[in-house]
Amino acid sequence: MKRILAVASLLAGLSMPCWSNAEAIGDITTADAIAIHEVVQSQLDALANDDAVSAFELATPEKRLLIGSPDNFLRIIKEEYNPIYRYQRAIFSKPEVVDGDAIQIVRVTDSVGHVWVAIFSMQQEDDSSWKIDGCQLLETASVSI
Repeated sequence: MKRILAVASLLAGLSMPCWSNAEAIGDITTADAIAIHEVVQSQLDALANDDAVSAFELATPEKRLLIGSPDNFLRIIKEEYNPIYRYQRAIFSKPEVVDGDAIQIVRVTDSVGHVWVAIFSMQQEDDSSWKIDGCQLLETASVSI
């Protein structure tokens, strides 16, 4: 029983943002890390609620132009990114800068319990807000317990 509680405590801690001070994380400030987390979580929440307009607005202007409409965006998510559509659980890592690009990695458990790694490419806009510039999904061999 103690082992189960220890594992549950660890997993609960992983679902919370891992930053709380004012120092920079890599090349990302704490404020930016929090903003990135909020943008990705907001898009996941919007997708879970079929709120195509809100989810679409969190994409970069270039991606919105490429995709064309909120309805097209939701259709693409359902067809090609189904694990993040109505997911069961999401565990966020700290945002990082890789090769000069900001990314947010999220461990996602899909609706049937399979675990995926979602790598969100982030872009900071001229107004300092963060937008999602794309997402790569990597399937794992894991099944959530």
